Order: sequence, then structure tokens, then C-alpha cells
Amino acid sequence: MKLHETTESIYLFIRSYMLSSDGRPPTIRDIGRGIRPEQPLSCSLVNHHLNHLEEFGLIERVPMPDRRKRVIHLPGAHFEPPPMPELG
Repeated sequence: MKLHETTESIYLFIRSYMLSSDGRPPTIRDIGRGIRPEQPLSCSLVNHHLNHLEEFGLIERVPMPDRRKRVIHLPGAHFEPPPMPELG
């Protein structure tokens, strides 16, 4: 099955972003702005395409201790998310 053009663009953007940022993954907003700077993609649309990338096995989204956040991970790549800061 072939990827949708936008899904493929998002995948290529993620790879490029992670290469240029020492493995740090982009946020959903970074992706939306990176794909279409003049009118960024909505977070829900980016999330929709990320779901397809996960289904194809091209990315993994790893839950963070803060349950509202997930880190994008490329299978075969090495990235350790920063530790959560101590509160209190």
C-alpha cells in the first residue's frame, strides 16, 4: 500500500528534523509548520498522518511519564528522551 503524499512528506520531515537536531523528535506543531509554513497543518491532521505512519511501522510513539505527551521514535534509531524534572 502506498503512503498518502502528506503522510510521506511528514515522514521525510521527521527524519530530516531528527538528523539536524541530534535525534530530538519534532513536536506535532513543528511538523505542522514544517510541512506547510504558510498555513500550518492542524494538530489533529498531523496526528491522523502519524497514526498511519505507526500502522506502517515507520514510526513509534513512546508515551512519556506525563501521559498527555508521546515522543516520536524511528525504529532502528537511538534517542533517549530527556528525564522528567523533579517537582517540589
